[in-house]
Amino acid sequence: MRGLLLVLLGVGCGATRAPPQPVREPSNLIDGETYATRIAGLRATLARNQVAIDTQPVIETCAGDHYPGGARSRCVRCEVASRENTGGVDPTLIDGVAIAFGLYPPALIKASGLAHVALCRTIRIQGEPDERAPAGIAISGQHRLLISVEHFVDGATISEDFTIEQVVHHEVFHLFDHATSGTSAGTDRAWAALNPRGFEYKDPAAAEGARPTGFVNPYATTNEREDRASVFEYLLGQPTKLCEIAKVDPAVAAKTTAVWKRVAKVVGDKLLRQHAPCVDWIGKRAKRSRHR
Repeated sequence: MRGLLLVLLGVGCGATRAPPQPVREPSNLIDGETYATRIAGLRATLARNQVAIDTQPVIETCAGDHYPGGARSRCVRCEVASRENTGGVDPTLIDGVAIAFGLYPPALIKASGLAHVALCRTIRIQGEPDERAPAGIAISGQHRLLISVEHFVDGATISEDFTIEQVVHHEVFHLFDHATSGTSAGTDRAWAALNPRGFEYKDPAAAEGARPTGFVNPYATTNEREDRASVFEYLLGQPTKLCEIAKVDPAVAAKTTAVWKRVAKVVGDKLLRQHAPCVDWIGKRAKRSRHR
C-alpha cells in the first residue's frame, strides 16, 4: 500500500508544469476594430451589386476557366486575409479594393457576372513558383475574383505605378471580357490585327523590362486577354500614363479605342469619360446596347 502511495505521489509531482504563457499577437496586425470596419465597408460596397465577400479561411478550386495567362484547369489556392494574418498589411489596401469596386455602374457588374470576391493574403497556382504568384485571379466558371494583398505588404509593390485598385480593374475586365466577347482565347482576329506585324504572344511574358511597342506593359504580351485587361486597368487606374503612351504608340491608341468601344457598347462610356478624360480621340457618341 505504501509503495502504491509513493508511486501515485511520484506521478503527481511529475505532472506539475509551469502555467502556459499567453500567446502574443504580432505587433503589426491590423487592430480588430479597424479590420472589422474596413471589411464591413468592403462588404457593403459589394452588396450594393449583390456581390458576396468570401470569408472562409481557404478557397481551393480546380474547376473552370481562370486567369492569368488564360490558364485552364490548374488548381488555385487563396488563403483568405483574416485579421489574424494581416501582418504588414496597410488597412487602406482594403479601402482601395472597396473604392475600385465602388466605381463600377451596376450594368458593368451585371454584365461581368461577378458574384463572389475574396480578399486573399496569398494566391498560389499549382505548378507555379511562388515568385509568379499573381496579385489577382478571375475564375469565370465560379463568377469569382481573388484579390491578393501579398504584393503590397509592408509598403512593397510590383512596380512604382501599380496599385491594388488596378488589380481589381484588371480582374473585373477578365470576367467582363469572358462574358461579352463571344470568342475564345486566340480567336479574336480584330484584336490580333492591332498588334505589330509578326508579333506572337508568349506565356510567361517578361515580368519586367522596357515597355514593348504596341503594349501598355510587358505583362500584356502574355495573351490577348491579358492585353485587353491591361488596357482597361490603365484606363481606370493610370489614365494619364495610358494617354502618354498612346500619343507615341498608335497601336496602344487603337487598343484603347477597341476596349473603350467594347465596354461602351454594353454599359455606356460615362465611367470611362469620368476617369480617363485625356482619351480625347474617341467620338463622344459611343454606341451602346440597351441596358437597365
